[in-house]
Amino acid sequence: MTEEKKYKERYEKFIAYEKENHEKNQRKIRNGLKVNILLPLVFLIISFATDSSKLIFLILWITSLFGIAFYLIYVEYTDFRMQELLGTMEEEKSLIGEQAVQLEAAVSEQMEITHEKIEDAREAARQKLSEIAGERNKEKESKEEDHD
Repeated sequence: MTEEKKYKERYEKFIAYEKENHEKNQRKIRNGLKVNILLPLVFLIISFATDSSKLIFLILWITSLFGIAFYLIYVEYTDFRMQELLGTMEEEKSLIGEQAVQLEAAVSEQMEITHEKIEDAREAARQKLSEIAGERNKEKESKEEDHD
């Protein structure tokens, strides 16, 4: 084999390895999130099932949440760095997923629309209040004129 073919083969193996790692990291993230949800329930059930101190279970729960959070951050960061080094962040979906990015854009757009509607409603309310104040002033003036 020529030198170029060897490099190409190694590169393809490396890319395949990285894709496999990326998929494993996605599974690790999903499992970590599941544990993050289920662990408090387990500690809650154990704390009520036994007569031991609730404080111990609270400390264990908080410690485990921090541990899981650090683990998830580590997995996401290592995957991000590898994707960044390969220059494939545009091609590959990140662990967060494209849907989250789209959701963020949709929520931002809806927030802007809602903000505009609120501003329009405020302006309409201000105009209505000024009309009402103007009518009341006219009524007061006409009452004062009637009394004079």
